[in-house]
Amino acid sequence: MSHRRARSLACSLLLLLPVLGAQEAPKRNVSGGPLIAEEACYDVQHYDLVLRVDPDKKTIAGVLTMRAKAIADCGKLALDLDSALTVQAVTVDAAKAEFQHSDGRIMITPAKAPEVGAEFAVAVTYGGEPHVARRPPWDGGFTWSKTKDKQPWIATSCQGEGADLWWPCKDQPGDKPNGADLHITVPAGLIVASNGTLQKDEKQKDGWHTFHWHVASPISNYCIALNIAPYVELEDSFTCIDGTKMPIQFFVLPEHAERAKKFIKQFEDHVHVFEEILGPYPFRAEKYGIAETPHLGMEHQTIIAYGNGFKSENEDYDWLHNHELSHEWWGNLVTCRDWKDMWIHEGFGTYMQALYLERKHGRAAYLAEMMSKNATMNRTALAPREHKNSQEIYFGASGNDIYNKGSWVLHTLRWQLGDDQLFACLRRFCYPDAVHKQATDGSQVRLVDTDDFVKLCSEITGEDLAWFFEVYVRQPHLPKLQSELKDGLLSLHWETPGDLPFPLPVPVEVGGKTTRVAMPAGKGELRVGSAEYKLDPERLVLMDRPRRERR
Repeated sequence: MSHRRARSLACSLLLLLPVLGAQEAPKRNVSGGPLIAEEACYDVQHYDLVLRVDPDKKTIAGVLTMRAKAIADCGKLALDLDSALTVQAVTVDAAKAEFQHSDGRIMITPAKAPEVGAEFAVAVTYGGEPHVARRPPWDGGFTWSKTKDKQPWIATSCQGEGADLWWPCKDQPGDKPNGADLHITVPAGLIVASNGTLQKDEKQKDGWHTFHWHVASPISNYCIALNIAPYVELEDSFTCIDGTKMPIQFFVLPEHAERAKKFIKQFEDHVHVFEEILGPYPFRAEKYGIAETPHLGMEHQTIIAYGNGFKSENEDYDWLHNHELSHEWWGNLVTCRDWKDMWIHEGFGTYMQALYLERKHGRAAYLAEMMSKNATMNRTALAPREHKNSQEIYFGASGNDIYNKGSWVLHTLRWQLGDDQLFACLRRFCYPDAVHKQATDGSQVRLVDTDDFVKLCSEITGEDLAWFFEVYVRQPHLPKLQSELKDGLLSLHWETPGDLPFPLPVPVEVGGKTTRVAMPAGKGELRVGSAEYKLDPERLVLMDRPRRERR
């Protein structure tokens, strides 16, 4: 087994852990789902978090201030916060408000309801012992770890559960704040590495330090992260594809600094290749940041969590960094407005790994990477039309499919469209026009769904491609290819669930040459005579194959 194959297998098993975890812990905090009226009535504008983190006691305490705009009657308001934490007080526009905190939700009755159209501020004073991550990052919360010399090494991770595991928020993927400010106080000697740009490191009277990080772009709640350790910072600069000089900040444990230095150029190359494929790094006005973490990794905006142990020093690429970096485009720049479309984050991100390997090592490397992720579960629709929360879409019956199957949908779409049109679709889904491509003030960030991608692909190709996505993402079962050879004539036809239309061409190799067999109405023919032929020998099409052909 090659090192690459071993790594790919490990990655595939890793991506299966959300599904296995669902069996071990069926009840957990979740993110998203249908909005209740008390949260639908307002639009979040900004979060300001003032928090003191005590590593010895493993506690947090502080104040979260949300600035929001009332878009409906706000006589009742709601925020989400895990019940492991205690709320001491709530104010709305500085006036004391009645509240109840139970079952992970804070129900608030303002003394005076904000007027529709007006901005208002909700401040929540809270604290306690936050949920400890049992198996981060799949089981989220705080990780209270130690360095080799027994110093605190702390990280947050909460993609599946939502940021309300450790701070009050409206835990919905479709309502991102326009920005955020984090004022995090920690004992002397520790560094806080977080999102955006560092505004101040201020020493307090008790010797502790407060780090103020400012996020200037819209950000998903789960992407706001704390990384706390006796870090050393490795600095570099990177010239983006549009000429922007961008700072690089790599926060690593002191004992790993020399090894980490060897990875910076490799990591920068990941950025370079992704920029060539998709367009500029989205947050180049802030930073490209990486923090070494005691858990495997996560796509925290502008501060990627990296815990892969610098294992790829003598290999082709660090797959963990490559995948998490891809989310700066797929997840952080382009964000699904409902978790039902999470394949746009994970499937697109997984596909970028294959595209990177193709750019660096050729077509064979690309195909090998795709084959390493060919296991699909096909139990539920990849992109259902109804609302889904994180438990249902990520930890549910087909959690792995948002990674592997999602990447194979794009791989098959490449066969349907050809390279020029596929890459045009990817670039324009990231940046619809020149204005978005040039923007660095946060206006480049967008909320999207699967229908947006279908519409874009149809527009670029001049063909209604709804049929393609109806089969691959709107229902779970794969198409089957039936074939018959009679008197030298190869007849092909697609079988689809419910006889859904599926005119996808079929690659057939005859005499070492691949022919694209058109399949109007799901049927096609090719005269092969007595020659040997192979159906889709390069695995360019996602289909239900006989078991002997799946390996």
